[in-house]
Amino acid sequence: MENNRKITAVVLAAGRSSRMKSDNSKMVHKILGKEIINYLLDSLVMSGIMEEDIIVVAGDNLEEIRSVVKRNIKFVIQKEQLGTADALLAAERFIKDFKGDLLVTVGDNPYISSEELKRFISFYTHKNVECAFISAIFPSTPPPYGRVIREENGSVEMVVEELDATDEQLKIREVNSSIYLFKNETVFDLFKKIDNKNKKGEYYLTDIISILKNEGFSVDALPAKDYRISIGINNRWELSEAERFFNLSNLKRLAVEVGVTILQPDSVTVETGVIIGKDTVIYPNVYLGSGTKIGRNCKIGPFVYIKNSVIGDNENISFEKRLG
Repeated sequence: MENNRKITAVVLAAGRSSRMKSDNSKMVHKILGKEIINYLLDSLVMSGIMEEDIIVVAGDNLEEIRSVVKRNIKFVIQKEQLGTADALLAAERFIKDFKGDLLVTVGDNPYISSEELKRFISFYTHKNVECAFISAIFPSTPPPYGRVIREENGSVEMVVEELDATDEQLKIREVNSSIYLFKNETVFDLFKKIDNKNKKGEYYLTDIISILKNEGFSVDALPAKDYRISIGINNRWELSEAERFFNLSNLKRLAVEVGVTILQPDSVTVETGVIIGKDTVIYPNVYLGSGTKIGRNCKIGPFVYIKNSVIGDNENISFEKRLG
C-alpha cells in the first residue's frame, strides 16, 4: 500500500532538564558538535518530512532551542509541565483540523535515525491502523519507561508507565519508545479523553492506546532493530555514552567507506561534518572539530586538536616534544 497521506510531525521538547544539572536545556547540549535536538530534526527531514510540517513544543527553553535550530519549522509553548498528552495538545491550533498522519516523538533522543523512521512509516502504512508506535526490547532490565502489554495473540493491549506497573508488568523488557503515528482525523478528539488519574498526576500520551482499543480502533507496535532508539538523554553520563556511540559509528564509516586508517579509535574523536580523504592516517589522541576538511594521504597526530581548518593533500600534522 502506498502512502499518499501527508505527515505532520510534533516534537515534544519542553522538559526542564533538571537531571542534566545545567543552566542550559538538554536539547541544546552537543554530541560531537551538534545539538541533541538537531539530531532528531535532521532525521525527520531525511525521512521525507518537510520542514514546514514539523512543530516543536517547547517550554521555558524556547529561545534556547530556537537559537540552534536553523530550519523553517513551527514552535509552540507548553505553558505548564502537565505530561506528554498535554504537551501534544499545546500544538492543537496547528493539528486539530489536519487530515493526515501525525508523527509524535521526543526531542531529547539522538538515536532516532531516518532509516528507522522510514521503516516505521512503511510499517504503519501497510498495517493501515489508527495508531502505531515503535517499541524497544532491551536485553536486560529496561530503563524506567512504559511497558508494552500484549494480549495472548501478540496484539498490543496497552502501555503502562513504570510507576503504575505491577511487579509482574515490570518484568517485561519491551518498552514504548515514545515514537507514534496516528490517523489524526480519527484520533485527535480522543486525545482530550486522556486523564491524569495516575501516581504522577500527569496526562500520559501512552494512555491513548487503551482509549483507542476501547473505542474499537486498531493499534500495532513495531519492535526497533536497535533498542537504543528508546533512550533519551537525561544526564551527563548518558550524553557521554551517546557521544561514544556516535563517534565510533563515525570512525567506522570513515575507515570502511572512505579508506581512512584510525589508530587506537578509542582515543580519537571526529565531530559531525568533518571530511577526511582516503589514505589519511589518524594517530592516537586526536580531536577533529566541526568545520575541518582534511585531504588525502595525510598523517594527523598524535596529540593534535584541529577545528574549522582546511588541510591539503599529503600534509603531516603532529605535536612533537623534543628532549635534549
